[in-house]
Amino acid sequence: MIKVVIVDDEFPTRQELSSILQNINDVEIVAQCSIGQELLDYLQNNTADIVFLDIEMPQVNGLEIARIIRSTISNPPLIVFSTGYGQFAVQAFELQAFDYVLKPYTQERILLTIMRFRNQKKQMENIAPKDIFKLPVWHNDKMILLNPMEEISLIRAEQQKVIVSTNNGEYEINASLKDVELKLKNLGFLRTHKSFIVNISKIREIIPWFNDTFILTLDNCSQKEIPVSRHYLPEFKKILNI
Repeated sequence: MIKVVIVDDEFPTRQELSSILQNINDVEIVAQCSIGQELLDYLQNNTADIVFLDIEMPQVNGLEIARIIRSTISNPPLIVFSTGYGQFAVQAFELQAFDYVLKPYTQERILLTIMRFRNQKKQMENIAPKDIFKLPVWHNDKMILLNPMEEISLIRAEQQKVIVSTNNGEYEINASLKDVELKLKNLGFLRTHKSFIVNISKIREIIPWFNDTFILTLDNCSQKEIPVSRHYLPEFKKILNI
C-alpha cells in the first residue's frame, strides 16, 4: 500500500482530497493534519510514502515545513505541494518536491501523481545488481570508480573533454557526453543542454531565465550556473512537473 498523509488547514479541502484518494485501491490515508506541526509530530514516530502538503497555512507554511522535514527526518516522505496558486512552483522544486498540484483537485490529476510514484517505485525495485555500476573516471593517471547517484552532480563537455563534477572535485572521463548520458539514463540524470547532464537529485535552485528557460544551481558543484536550453526544456519540465 502507498501510505499518504494529507496536510491542509481547511477541512473541506482535506475531505475533497481524501475522497479522491480513497477511490485508489493501493492508497492508504494514514493521517490527516490541519497544521504543519501535526505532520512533524506524526513523522517523528511514523512513516509515510507521500505527503500532500498545502503551502499557505497558519503558523508555519508548507514550504518551511518541507525544509524542516528534509533536515530532520532520516527517511523523509516524498512531498507533493498542493495550492491554489502557481507562483510557488520554483520554490517548491528547489525543495525537491515530487509534484506540484493546483487546486481544485481532479481525480485525473491526483491519479497522475500516484501513477508517477508507482512508476518510480517499480524502477527502483527493478534495478538488478548488474545495473548498479561504478562510473570509471581518471585523476593523475589513476582510475577512480564513482557511485553516480551519490557522488556525481554534473557532467559537462569542455574543450573536447568530458568533465565529471563530484563531492570531492572534478575528474575526466574517457567517453563522449552522449555515451555517458546513455549509461546514466535510468539513474536520475537529465540532459539540460548540449554540454551539460545534471543529477536531478542535486538541483538546489531553478531560476527563471530568458525566453522561458531556466538556470540551475547544484549541490557540490563548482559550475555556478547550468543552463536549460530550449531544446531540452520540454523534457525538463515534464520530468519535474513544472
